[in-house]
Amino acid sequence: MRLKPFVSDSIASAFALVRNELGADAVILNTENLPDGRVRVMVGVEENDFSFTAEEKIVDEPRRRDFDDSLLREKLDYHGVLPVVSERILALVRRLWTETGNSDIQVLVENCFREMFAYYDILEPHKPLKLFMGIPGSGKSTAIAKTATQARFQKLQSAIISTDNIRAGANEQLRSFADILQIPFYFCDTAKKLYQKTSELRGQFDLILIDTPGISPFSAAEIDRLRPYVEAVKAEMIMTLDGGRNVSDSVEIADIFSSLGADCLLPSRLDLTRRAGAVLSVPGCTGFRLGAAGVGASIVQGLSKVDSRSLTKLILA
Repeated sequence: MRLKPFVSDSIASAFALVRNELGADAVILNTENLPDGRVRVMVGVEENDFSFTAEEKIVDEPRRRDFDDSLLREKLDYHGVLPVVSERILALVRRLWTETGNSDIQVLVENCFREMFAYYDILEPHKPLKLFMGIPGSGKSTAIAKTATQARFQKLQSAIISTDNIRAGANEQLRSFADILQIPFYFCDTAKKLYQKTSELRGQFDLILIDTPGISPFSAAEIDRLRPYVEAVKAEMIMTLDGGRNVSDSVEIADIFSSLGADCLLPSRLDLTRRAGAVLSVPGCTGFRLGAAGVGASIVQGLSKVDSRSLTKLILA
């Protein structure tokens, strides 16, 4: 039992307070006249008798349901996203759900990708030099032709430079694309010539698209052969990569190309890719920016924009 005091102007009003709060069976232990003329009544209250004032009243609010991430987890597993990246995505989506209360999975994932990844604009004329690199067969030449075509649609003047003196027919293919688009084509077989040609063309064109030989990132000799070209120009470095390639290999390849300055990812052949784990895992592990992707064989319509919305559609579809 504990003691609870009731103070009022008179004995009658004090007893009324006791009855109103504790009922007629309240145990009155003592009454006392206070110096100010009021009366204090001491009442014994059982410890298990919980009484609350209006301000103390407990409000029975419905509990918020836990966030169900099973669909998103299933999609990330299906695409083969590396666990370290998958867990970051799930944690960020849960945090956004907690902060906003929005349970729309598409909205949450889109906001997650907007916060988690950085993006680039492949047609950004304020960065006119675009240097493309990648492993053999990754789609560099096709990506350059598609970029030049998109630039033409946007009324941007572009030029193509090839430095590929290794792969047979590489220059002929790019030259044919350039002739069809009616844009200039140049060949530079040394880093010095590349520097001189880009210095000459800068200011004349909105975009200067530079092709480099495909190399094995696991060969120190081939990396050393490419390095002078990437060091000769201050360009936006874009790595092309087959979007359906093994995820772990893709991250390792991207990490090596990042040492050459590459920080933009252009996944290719997404129309032939069922599981796009590399598209999330590469930027999630290396910090590469996303911006464009090769979709389909068509040069005219084969370059798609990659942003948080299209990325969400790709993963949740």
